[in-house]
Amino acid sequence: MQPTQNDEKIAEITIKPKPRQVIRLGFLATPLKFRCQRCAVFCCKLGGPKLSSKDIDQLKQAGYSPDRFLDAEQASLKSKEDGSCIFLSLNSKEGLHQCMAYDYRPVLCRLYPFVFEKSGQNSYALKFIPCCKGLNTPDGETVNGKFFSKNLEKLLFDLIDSNTL
Repeated sequence: MQPTQNDEKIAEITIKPKPRQVIRLGFLATPLKFRCQRCAVFCCKLGGPKLSSKDIDQLKQAGYSPDRFLDAEQASLKSKEDGSCIFLSLNSKEGLHQCMAYDYRPVLCRLYPFVFEKSGQNSYALKFIPCCKGLNTPDGETVNGKFFSKNLEKLLFDLIDSNTL
């Protein structure tokens, strides 16, 4: 789930670190739509993301043992033999993939297919990973200020707080 060089910039965000406030949000690209298709083709089947200490604590509090999920050498979620994330399962009845730790998944999983990149002292670029099948689906939600506030703003500050950005 690592960003690629083909990530496309869609917005520029300027923040005030204390009190964790967005002071400018400017969308640059044509409106994009997103709705997860639960295909797990590029996100979960390519292994798990790097984990912050907050991610690890959250999974432990949910009752998961670090021995089960943590690849300590890589500081990431473990992968199964086929390379997919340790928490990925297939609901064969519905033909949909699901995350067994969905409510407790790491911040980078919550963010996918979006990526933040530091672009200045207190500014960040919002990009997307174009290979995701959930982008520009007819039933997708428009990625705009409302979408950012609802789905991405907290994740940006979580990444900043964990020194991941």
